[in-house]
Amino acid sequence: MKKIAILLSVLLMATSCDWFVFDNQEGYNAQIEGRIIDAETGEVVQMGWPNNQRIEIIEWGWNDDNPESDKWYVKPNGTYRNKLVFAGKYTMDTRDRNFYPVQQDFEIKKGPNTVDFKVIPYVRIIDPVITYEDGKIVARCKVKASDPAKTPDVTVALFMFTDRWVSDGNNTVSGQKTTKLSKTKLADGETVLEMTVDPTITSGMQFVYEREHFLRIGAYAAGSGVNSSKRYNYSPVYKMSRDFKTVTEVTNWDEE
Repeated sequence: MKKIAILLSVLLMATSCDWFVFDNQEGYNAQIEGRIIDAETGEVVQMGWPNNQRIEIIEWGWNDDNPESDKWYVKPNGTYRNKLVFAGKYTMDTRDRNFYPVQQDFEIKKGPNTVDFKVIPYVRIIDPVITYEDGKIVARCKVKASDPAKTPDVTVALFMFTDRWVSDGNNTVSGQKTTKLSKTKLADGETVLEMTVDPTITSGMQFVYEREHFLRIGAYAAGSGVNSSKRYNYSPVYKMSRDFKTVTEVTNWDEE
C-alpha cells in the first residue's frame, strides 16, 4: 500500500510540471507565392538549379535579437511557392545570388498570399534565340550589365542538358563546344553575340543517344568584390526536338 501511495505522489508531481503541458502552437496557417522581378524592366529573373535556386527569408517574432534565415526555393523560371508558412512579418534578405544583395520587408496574412520581390540582376540577357543551322546548334543574344563600372568582366555561355533543369551546374557541353566571351564592350545591350555547338562532336552523354535537348544561355558579370561566386543570369529554358528542327520555350514549371 505504501508503494502505491508513493507512486501516486510521483504521478501527481509529474502531471503538475511542464512534462505534460500540451503544445498549443497553432499550425501553419498561410501560403505564399510570387516572383523574383527585375526592378528596372519588370521581367521575371530566371534562376538556375542547383547553384542559384533559393532566397533567404527572416521570420520576425521568434528570436528577433539573433534571427536566423530560412531558405525558400525558387523555380528556374523565377517563381516560388511555399504552402507551409505562418502569418506574420518577414524580411527577404538575400545575398550571393545572381542579383545585387537586397532586403525587402513584407507581411504574410492568414490564407493565400502573393508577394513579388524586386531585385537588380547583375546582367540581363536580351532577345535570346536558339536555332539549328547547317548542322550546328546556334544561340544568339545580347547582354547588358546593370552596372558596367562595378562588373567589368562579363562571360556568356550556352548550356545544354538532358532535362529542363539545365544550368551552369547541369551542363554537358563545355570547352571548345561552347564559346565564352569575356569582353566588356560586348555587354552593351546592342551587340549580337553568337555561340555554336556541333552535335557531331560527342560531349558526355548529350549526343550519345537520340533525345530531346534542353538549352539556355547564361551570363555572369563580376568585378572587384562583386559577384565573386560567379552567379549566372539566364535566359528561359528551351527544348530542342530530337531531329533538332523545333525549339520551344519550357513553361511547365508547375509540375513537380
